[in-house]
Amino acid sequence: MKTPDRNSSYPVRGFSLIELIGVLAIITILAGTIAPNALRSIERAAVRAEARSLENLGEQLKLYLRDQAALPTSSNWTTALAAYSDLSPTDLAVNRRNNARVFLLDPARSPAERVIILSSMRSGLSLPTSGSINSAARFQDLWDTPENSIPSSVSWGGWNAWRNTPNSEDYLVIERVNLLPVYRSEFRTFTITLNNNGSTTSSYQLFPGSGGSPSTVNVPAGATAILTNLRTRDRVNLYRSSGAANLDYSYVVSDQGKTLDFDGFQWLPQ
Repeated sequence: MKTPDRNSSYPVRGFSLIELIGVLAIITILAGTIAPNALRSIERAAVRAEARSLENLGEQLKLYLRDQAALPTSSNWTTALAAYSDLSPTDLAVNRRNNARVFLLDPARSPAERVIILSSMRSGLSLPTSGSINSAARFQDLWDTPENSIPSSVSWGGWNAWRNTPNSEDYLVIERVNLLPVYRSEFRTFTITLNNNGSTTSSYQLFPGSGGSPSTVNVPAGATAILTNLRTRDRVNLYRSSGAANLDYSYVVSDQGKTLDFDGFQWLPQ
């Protein structure tokens, strides 16, 4: 019996034109479905990353306030916060889409108790400048704007462009920084009472915790000096004679006020 030759070649059936067209159609449908979802995922990830960046800026702003006992301005905030960040002032000024961030101080209080940092993650949609947030009502409108929304009063600051752009609210990132807890914990005010019970003039110097040159104030014999609105880390140097001569006692404000008496020879706390 003759055995078939295993090495002999047989014709292999290929894809027909109709089958190829069907495969291409399926690929096209899948691409049309997957690609938009992938792009939306990329956009959402970029917005979330920017939200985290602004949240970090808010924490750095709180550190700056604690250290400097003051807030940066809308014109110098990038330079001020660069020392508390691993980013340069240029990188702080713009986001990864190369859109400028906006730093807003609450105009209702001085010093400001709240700060808003805005960022647009959509090309062509600019943000209002800090100068246009010139009223407490506009600042409050931004503060009250829910996530994935634009301000309700769209007639100011160019927000109409955002309203006329579909899904623009998804690209607005608002970081709200409440500074009241910092003020309450770090900037409580205290009073120091200085009683000169001696027969000669004494003096004191007040050194602000935020820095700056102190002035010398004489306390005449029999007089009392009351220092108000002192804050943590402020320091009072007390001298036995006028003109800040003969330093006798130094008190750094921490968690309470103080009363100190001069008996003609030295300053003593009560």
